[in-house]
Amino acid sequence: MKRRQILDAAYTVFSRKGYHRATVDEIIALADTGKGTVYNYFVNKEQLFYTLIKERSAGFEAELDTIAALAEPALDKTKRAIRVFLEFYVQNADLWRVLMHEMRGLGREEPSSFTEAEREKYRERFVHTIGILQRILQEGIDQGTIRHCDVHKAAHGLFSVIVMMVFQGFVGGEQDSIDSTANSIADIFMYGIVNR
Repeated sequence: MKRRQILDAAYTVFSRKGYHRATVDEIIALADTGKGTVYNYFVNKEQLFYTLIKERSAGFEAELDTIAALAEPALDKTKRAIRVFLEFYVQNADLWRVLMHEMRGLGREEPSSFTEAEREKYRERFVHTIGILQRILQEGIDQGTIRHCDVHKAAHGLFSVIVMMVFQGFVGGEQDSIDSTANSIADIFMYGIVNR
């Protein structure tokens, strides 16, 4: 119970203030708990943030793994994955905006509040998630429904489009908006915008 309260308070504080400006004292005050209780569960602010990211993304990652394992055409799996990505990022946009700010695009070497070792933990999670998209796209190539391409770049491109649609406010929180945006992204990504 207390651990959940702390993580919920951490979500609110990190989402509003960012990682660097957020303090454990603010999280303690919002969780209405003592400092000792927080440090019983979490060694420091970074471990608290990482736990929050890990636990928030666990169901999302499991759902993507399930989609990748389905015995259906890769194009259908791609559409399902896009929808799951959109749902997840709409629900967690503020927190993931903070993470991406700290990661500086998940690759560029600019100053961050994280150490290189800490940044590597987050990169590994990202690589796993993008890897699921890559597997689905490769499956489409193997099935002959997706043309040969660099699946690494294609998966990153698709991920970037999904995230930017959320962060630019092009998708609302209602299921109809998510479904419509997912279909639009899938259609443009898979078939382009050129009349043939």
